Amino acid sequence: MAPGSRVALTIGLVVLGLVASAPAHADETDNFTCRTRVLIDALPVMDRLMSERIQEALARANRPGGAPCDPACLAQHLQAVVGANDRHPLTGIPHAMVAREAGRHPDVDRCRLAFRESIYGARPYHRPWLLPFTGRIIWLADSIRVSGRLVGLDKINHFLREGLAHWRAERSGAGVAEIMIHELGRPDRRWRMTEYGLKGRALTGVLAYADLAASYGGLGFWRDVLSVDRAGAFIEFETRSRRYVQRRPFTWAAYVNDAWDEAINCSAMQPALWKDVRPALDRLALRCPVIDCRVLSSLPEAGLYVNPACLAAEPRTEVGQVAYRRTTAAPIVQ
Repeated sequence: MAPGSRVALTIGLVVLGLVASAPAHADETDNFTCRTRVLIDALPVMDRLMSERIQEALARANRPGGAPCDPACLAQHLQAVVGANDRHPLTGIPHAMVAREAGRHPDVDRCRLAFRESIYGARPYHRPWLLPFTGRIIWLADSIRVSGRLVGLDKINHFLREGLAHWRAERSGAGVAEIMIHELGRPDRRWRMTEYGLKGRALTGVLAYADLAASYGGLGFWRDVLSVDRAGAFIEFETRSRRYVQRRPFTWAAYVNDAWDEAINCSAMQPALWKDVRPALDRLALRCPVIDCRVLSSLPEAGLYVNPACLAAEPRTEVGQVAYRRTTAAPIVQ
C-alpha cells in the first residue's frame, strides 16, 4: 500500500475511534485478569436469549394467514432474527444483537475491567487518537462464564456473524479449510478484514485463535439451525400441524469449548505488545496457556483454529516466542 494510502487509513481509523464508543468496538478480551474474578455461569440466561430468537423466527414462519413458508423462507426468518445485528448509529459497524443483549442483561454476570487493569494496560491503547504514537487500538470486551468456560463477549459476535458468513460461503461451494484460512488471512496483507489484518493483528497487535474457534463453532450452529429435518437439526416440519417445530433445545454448551478461551488457545501477539503483556502475566502469576493446551488437539479439525503450538508434540508455552507461517491447510509452527 502506498504511503499516502496508509496515512489516509490511519486518519480514518482515528476518526472512527473518536466517534465510536468503546462498547461498540470491543476487540480483545482479557481472560487472564478475569480469572481472578468469581463469575456466575451465564449458561441458563444465554440459552434463553438464543432460544427466544429461534422461537420468534419460527413464529414468523408459522404466522397464520401468511403465505406458505418453505425451507428457504424459514432460513430467511432465522437469519434475520437469530442473526440480527445492531449497528452503531454513527459508524454503522454491526454487532450481533444476542451479544448486545448479553452485555446488558442484569442476570449475566460479567467481568468488566478498566483498561489499566487489563493485561494490555501498560500503554493507552484504548485511546484511538494516540494511534500514530502507540501503533495500535485495543478496546476490551467483557468476559462471561458459559458452561464452565471463560469467554469474551466478542466471541458471541464471531459465533453468529462470522459463523453465518462461513455458512453462506460453504453453501457457495467453499471448503471449510478454505473458509477458515480466508478468515485467518496472511501476514503480508495487513489491510484486509482478517485476523492477520484489520480485525486483529494489524490493528490491535493480537491474532486471536479463539476468535477463529468461535467462528468455526458458529458455522456448525448455522448448519444445525438452517438444515430442516437433517439429522441433528434443531427444526423439523410437522406434517400433521403443517408447522415448523423445534425438536431439540438449543444450548451453548454444545458449541463452546476451551478453544474459545484466549488464556488456553493463546493468541499470537506482535513482539512490542508482548513486551507489555508479559510483565502483566507475571504479576498475575500466570502463563499462556494456563493449562496444557494439547487437550485442544482432539477437537474436530483443530488445525483450523487452534494455536499451532498446541498441536506440536512439544508445544511452546509462551505466545511471544511462537512464529507462524501459512500453508494451504492450516497455520503451523516454524
